[in-house]
Amino acid sequence: MGAASRITVAATGAATTILVARLLGPEGAGGFALATTIVYVLTVLTSLGMEHGIAYYVSAGSWAPGQAVAASQRLALATGSAGALLGFGARLALPSAFGGLTVAECALVAGALPFALAWFYASFVALADDRYEGYVLPPAAQSTTLLLLGVALTIPFGLTGAVVALTASHALVAAATLVWARRLRRRGDHASEPGQVRRALGFGVKGYAANALQVLNYRADFFVLSAVASAAALGQYAVAVAVTTVMWLLPQALGDVLFPRVAALSASGHSDAVEHRAFVEAKSLRHTALIVAASTAVLALALVFLVVPIYGPEFRDSIALGLIRLPGVALLGLSATLSATIVGRGRPQYSLYTTLVATPVTMVLYAALIPSLEATGAALASSLSFGLSFVLAAYFYRRTTGAPVLRTLVPTASELADYRALGPKIREWAAGLRAR
Repeated sequence: MGAASRITVAATGAATTILVARLLGPEGAGGFALATTIVYVLTVLTSLGMEHGIAYYVSAGSWAPGQAVAASQRLALATGSAGALLGFGARLALPSAFGGLTVAECALVAGALPFALAWFYASFVALADDRYEGYVLPPAAQSTTLLLLGVALTIPFGLTGAVVALTASHALVAAATLVWARRLRRRGDHASEPGQVRRALGFGVKGYAANALQVLNYRADFFVLSAVASAAALGQYAVAVAVTTVMWLLPQALGDVLFPRVAALSASGHSDAVEHRAFVEAKSLRHTALIVAASTAVLALALVFLVVPIYGPEFRDSIALGLIRLPGVALLGLSATLSATIVGRGRPQYSLYTTLVATPVTMVLYAALIPSLEATGAALASSLSFGLSFVLAAYFYRRTTGAPVLRTLVPTASELADYRALGPKIREWAAGLRAR
């Protein structure tokens, strides 16, 4: 279910990017990329890590799912409204950083925040309650709704229509998610312990700083580039980013599975579990290396041969920008597995240490390279930043597990055997689903 959701988000997101690029050209693509970036950044910055606190306390049984939904929605409205005002204030204070969007369009984008937080929080309640469909469907539904509304509104109304589609997609999915969440309210009929919102925030804030700093590493380049370059350059860079970040789809999915497995094996403490944990960690890293190597080759060919036919000749510069980003994106794909292992081993502070080191270096790179080299500087700076994050993750991985990263990355014949066995395993899993 998780893989299907990620693939749907990737496919519909790519289709929306292509639609906007074809209809509006590089300038419109740059403005739309800036709009989606604003929603993403504001969502992470205003979530305060609450989603992790929700998952922890609901799954532990101390917070009834229905009551968690109601409390999280009140928090989404409060923090979402405050974040929307701050985002709109930033547009008024620093108009050059939002050059691809008008004041009215920025107001529309900021208005999506309370809705985005609403379905985001509710999905984590569903996850903690083992209602996985409520966790995986909202992001896929939002991306699909954006594509459908984008077709309907971008053609007649241009960039403003695309922005309206973005906000409306979050609002519609939030409404649908809350209607679905009524069944969680019925299931959550036991009394919750008092002060759960405060406890959940306290739990989530511990990892919040690392997530917030990562957002700066991944998305600040858009705002710096918007301030110093044309909207067309921003649009060409946005296409390069959209194509190359497909690399992270499978490594992140593998990391989602790896983290709870490593955590469970670490909690066991038995000698057999410790031995099996090392096996799982090494095999996951080797599979990630194979996935990243294959993805790098495929994306390099896609950049060279497909960008211009799909997006149009105005995006020819996106090819070089994507190739510059590709090595760093590949290294960051490896970091997903390293980080999942580190956190699963009970060392979440190492993620914070990584971002505390990488973020100031990244900001210096952005400030030094983007004003002089514009989109090329943004691609180079982001690639170097991702490479630094990999080096730091590899260091903390060795410190946590004692295993050498580079040696562990080398695939063996057993990984190829795993792929040969994958088809029968999928058929066996599907048969089990039908039987249930």
